[in-house]
Amino acid sequence: MSAAPTTNNRCLVTEALVKATLKADKGDSASLVSFRVEDFTNKGDNYACIVTGVMVRYREGEEEKETSYVAKITHPLPQDQTFSMGDMIHDTFVKESTCYLEIAGKLNEALRQHGITDLRFPKGFASCLEIRKEAILLEDLRPLGFKMYDRRRGMDVPHATLVLQEIGRLHAASVLMEAALPNKDMQKTWPLLIERWIADEDFFPIFKQMMEGQMEAGAMVMDKVPNYENVVKWIKDTKEATVDILLDCFRVESKFAVLNHGDCWNNNILFRYDDDGKPVEVMLVDLQIMRKGSPALDLNYFFYSSFNGPVRKDNLQEFLKTYYDSFSGVLADADFPVPFTLQELQEEYRRRMIFGCVWGLLLIPIVLSEPEDVANMMEMLDENKEKFFEERKGVIVKMGERSDGLMRLRLLDMFDEMVEAGVIPM
Repeated sequence: MSAAPTTNNRCLVTEALVKATLKADKGDSASLVSFRVEDFTNKGDNYACIVTGVMVRYREGEEEKETSYVAKITHPLPQDQTFSMGDMIHDTFVKESTCYLEIAGKLNEALRQHGITDLRFPKGFASCLEIRKEAILLEDLRPLGFKMYDRRRGMDVPHATLVLQEIGRLHAASVLMEAALPNKDMQKTWPLLIERWIADEDFFPIFKQMMEGQMEAGAMVMDKVPNYENVVKWIKDTKEATVDILLDCFRVESKFAVLNHGDCWNNNILFRYDDDGKPVEVMLVDLQIMRKGSPALDLNYFFYSSFNGPVRKDNLQEFLKTYYDSFSGVLADADFPVPFTLQELQEEYRRRMIFGCVWGLLLIPIVLSEPEDVANMMEMLDENKEKFFEERKGVIVKMGERSDGLMRLRLLDMFDEMVEAGVIPM
């Protein structure tokens, strides 16, 4: 495989795409004057795509105005690459474009029919889904005061409460939406909501190698901690079954069937604050991994990617109740039966804790990365991917040895909870 092209792909924000976005946002009376692409994210903020800002000047009547948008664009890939990563990335953009431009509207329509406020997503305006030229233009939430939470800090209770309430509203809206579909099945209406990428015949070996490498790195970190031999043994015994564990978790009973956000962690959540610095509103972004699944998947993914152990453990039951009250409250307002009780949710959460553990091993190093730790994920597709995976393990082990102890503590807290819950044998 040759080296990646030097272009950063920001040229994919084309005049035609900006014009389509301006029309969708401002209407036919707005005419484009000029635009420029202006970066605002930092290294480590994004992995699956490039996220950048688009500053636009436009005219309405005799008046010239300014606005801005956020663009998500595909990473550059070598033109001669034979691996089907380009196809997988394309499918991801198709999914996210469909979620923003179609499914989000259906979810909000289901809520509005019962006088319930819209979900807190950025608006989606336009997309280009030509292979290798994929791009989506979205509402820019920065002028409204929304910003990212520091991913290296563990989520606190006030921030977590807003997120859990919104996840509950999303899941409940999906129940209402699915019931209103002619075929009563969101996966038949949108087959892209079926989790298939993990079983892709080309991507599967690379994903399996990546997950096993992360598990091995976790075992290497824990091997340096006294009295965690059982955890090290469990990781080594489990690593080859990691993908099968995830596939099993994706299977869902009809009682627990909701539309998952799929990638709910610090970087994909924005907050707006009042004058005292208190979080007062949340926005969920990045809809590229939405799937039909158990609510416990979103909850475990969120809890084990974005929290320090004490906050998660001390508040777990209240967090689950916060989520459940929001979920059941929306359905009650719509006079729709609630499919499961709080106790059943708690039991389902415990059943799916292994999902949180596996993803925690992958995500905790990403969440706690310093700029020098951030991996170029495109390198794992290169012909030297074995070198990439070995170097990545070395980075994670070094992170576990840092004097701040952040990653070691996150892992220790997670594994202690897994042992207590019986996921990992004592």
